[in-house]
Amino acid sequence: MNDTPHDWQRLVETSPADTLHTGTDAVVQVVAEHYGISEDSARDWVARVRSEVRFFVNDLYEVALSPTGIDALQLTIQRRDGELIRDWRHFQQIKNELAGPEREAVELYPAESRKTDTANKWHLWVLPVGVKFDFGFPQRDVSYKEIHDAPGLKQRPL
Repeated sequence: MNDTPHDWQRLVETSPADTLHTGTDAVVQVVAEHYGISEDSARDWVARVRSEVRFFVNDLYEVALSPTGIDALQLTIQRRDGELIRDWRHFQQIKNELAGPEREAVELYPAESRKTDTANKWHLWVLPVGVKFDFGFPQRDVSYKEIHDAPGLKQRPL
């Protein structure tokens, strides 16, 4: 079964130097200011984070894949042009390519006390291999038939 969106370009791994964060001085300055730390501390933090993360890109997206320490993954997704995104099929494809088609992920809407909202980025938290959520639909139910005339059931083709 091929559920790849028709206009999708596969993600390829790239070096941190080829990501949106190439302007390290600007990133360091923003991090230092935002967290109230010295530029040296911010530079160390940025270098450490970049060394722990793998980056993947295609024509639309840049994704940072980070281990969480519990055999789970964090996928941080942003458009390469920095604009807003919201295409569920693209997020599903990113999860499938980088974590695997049978791993489950969630986008968390946290308590306000844990909210993170510093840039146009989205975070998927991917469960360890073989672990499933105890909620959600019990089986696959997919239709790619284009529907225009049934209120509440509009669908676009794959």
